[in-house]
Formats: sequence, structure tokens, C-alpha cells
Amino acid sequence: MRSLEATDITFDFNNNIFDTNGLPNCNAQKAITILKHQMAVQKALEMIEVRIQAPPTLGELAAVSGLSRTYFSLIFKTVTGMNLKDYLIRIRFNKAKELLGNVDLKIKQIAYETGFSDPNYFCRNFKIKTGLNPTNWRLRKIITQKNLRRRKSFDRSNFGRLEHISL
Repeated sequence: MRSLEATDITFDFNNNIFDTNGLPNCNAQKAITILKHQMAVQKALEMIEVRIQAPPTLGELAAVSGLSRTYFSLIFKTVTGMNLKDYLIRIRFNKAKELLGNVDLKIKQIAYETGFSDPNYFCRNFKIKTGLNPTNWRLRKIITQKNLRRRKSFDRSNFGRLEHISL
């Protein structure tokens, strides 16, 4: 009988869908444990989303999950594929990228909103992670959005004209 690995059962956190590959061939207790771990991590991910400005510590997440810090850290990495620190950084920079689309927000405000207490540290690390500083990222995003809108507008305005062309 094949043993069940933690990677055999996955949970799509966005759509609340369980993938139970190999579940019928496994020990029911082990399957329940895996699902409990996934639910504990989901609870932690929700807490992280809510508290992006002041991300929860490993201890806080472990306490909410009812697990020790060490065990929670292991479970988190097993379920998400990355350690908590890397996940927090990724989430914070993704939020920063989203906020950079708003030209009314200053880079300093975005740094604070994403949990960075030092805007210079934010800018240095943003460039390391993305290859561009936040200002250039913003410019690229704005130009890309403008070009997309222009293309959509062009496609719509020329669509009617194309119908009248006879071959």
C-alpha cells in the first residue's frame, strides 16, 4: 500500500477545492492530519492578508493554528512550498506592485502600506526582487496599461470599418 505524501493532497485556497489524489489508498488518520494542516495554513494566510501592514509573527501564526512554532514552520513550508519569511516578502511586494498602479500614492506611502518601515529599504529590495526600482515599475505599468487601452480602443473603432471592406 502506497503511503500518502503531503504533496499528494492539495488545497486551492482561492477556490476552496481539494485535490485528493491518492486519498482512497491512504490511512484515513493521515489524510485528516494533512487536511488539518492545510486548514491551519489557510487560516494563517488569511491572517497575513488582513495584516499586511504589520504582518503577524511566526509565533502569532502558530498560536492561531494551535501548533508549536517549529511544527507550524515545517507545515507552512510543506503546504505552500516556501518558508514564511519568503512568503511574506512575496505577498508584500505583490501588494506593492498593485499599489504602484495608483499614481496618487507616493512610494513612501506604498512602502508603509506594505509593512516596510524604511522606504529606502523597500526601494532597494524592490529593485533586487523585480529588477526595477518602484518608480520605473510604476512607469512601465502605466505605459503598458495605456497601450492596452489604446489597442482595445483601436480594435473596437476599426472593427466596424473592416466589415465594410469588400474583396
